[in-house]
Amino acid sequence: MKRAVLLFFCSAALLGIASCGSSGTSATGPNGNATVNKPSKLSNRAFITNQYSGNIQVVDSQKDQTSYYTVTNNNTGISTVGGSPASAVAITVGGSLSWALLSPDDLETLVYNPISHVVTFITNSSETTNGQIALADWSDMGVYSPDSKLIYVPVPNVNTGNARPGGVQFISTANGNITGTLPIPAARYVALSPDGNTLLVFGNNSDTMFMVNLSATPLSAVAITGFAAPVNAFFSSDSTTAYVLNCGPECGSTGGTPSVMRFSIATQTVTATVPVGGASVGLLNSTTLYVAGYPGGSTGTFDVVDVSAMTRTTANPVVIGDGRHTTMALSNNNKLYIGAVRCANTSIGCLSIVDVGKVAADPPTAPFGGVTGLQSIPNRNTMYAVEGGVLYIYDTTTGQLQSTQIAFVGALSGVVQVDK
Repeated sequence: MKRAVLLFFCSAALLGIASCGSSGTSATGPNGNATVNKPSKLSNRAFITNQYSGNIQVVDSQKDQTSYYTVTNNNTGISTVGGSPASAVAITVGGSLSWALLSPDDLETLVYNPISHVVTFITNSSETTNGQIALADWSDMGVYSPDSKLIYVPVPNVNTGNARPGGVQFISTANGNITGTLPIPAARYVALSPDGNTLLVFGNNSDTMFMVNLSATPLSAVAITGFAAPVNAFFSSDSTTAYVLNCGPECGSTGGTPSVMRFSIATQTVTATVPVGGASVGLLNSTTLYVAGYPGGSTGTFDVVDVSAMTRTTANPVVIGDGRHTTMALSNNNKLYIGAVRCANTSIGCLSIVDVGKVAADPPTAPFGGVTGLQSIPNRNTMYAVEGGVLYIYDTTTGQLQSTQIAFVGALSGVVQVDK
């Protein structure tokens, strides 16, 4: 059982453990009777976090149903069962839940409460909570080590005793300890190499990238300049090269433009640069890097970069929807779904769809609200999208909503496919 840490620190020191606890699954069946400590019995599960109820909604993503209900709503996004909003089996965590993170070994899911800044471990097999840890302050994300033993969580406002707050908190999954905080100013995003040895850290509104050799003792963060508000990086399979997204003015840079930079881990130098229209989010598929961003105005941009040759294969950026693009997912039939927040969301929505085979945008989607979660469903031409707090299920062959939808009470946020 993991334990809950209640005390925090301002340096890279070990923490003591104050208490422990866990809770079981709580669900309501169609007869209204509560069922406690009972897994959903579903296969092919997707977990969807609920900001309103603090639940994790459990869905069979091959059948688009919960344990008890399949609902059809004729693409309206609203369903009822017996005149009431559909209820479904859920994992009760409590509070509010936003982002979710699946461990590489698929054994557990980490979920985050943006109000209390607490992360909770979910044991996937039993659908039960297995300990909580309170972070020092808010965080947007985290990454697991390849062996699932550690989690690296950037916390922009953690007090480390330095002039500027910020750092990466290290969580041991074996016992739920926060084992240390590495000071890095305004640490907001992290990227980890496939071999687990190199951690790249990106701060808020900063043109500096920090590199951490995780195999070194003691750990230290090397500041590397020359970037333009870097926000993410994607590694080569041998972990020797990182392809860094420079978000540019969209993310606060005053001296650079959006680009993809090839960075050598061994020499700690930039070896090539490819300009793009915008670069707040990306997805690496083999040697093809898909990049999207918002340079300003009424539209966003999409580009394709061949990282093996470090060339942009889109002659001109493809026009997509506006807003801050934060998430991408590639369907099984080569349709790339790009989600944005803080978009106009008037005549067109915050979700853009690009046919990567044709390198062309599909028709605009409906204005359902900001996109906080995307999940391509294995073995199906199906995409789960959380837009404006609602789950929408798309048929990726048409780019339209499929006839069967599932509605939950509350405001949904993140979605991860647990069973693959």
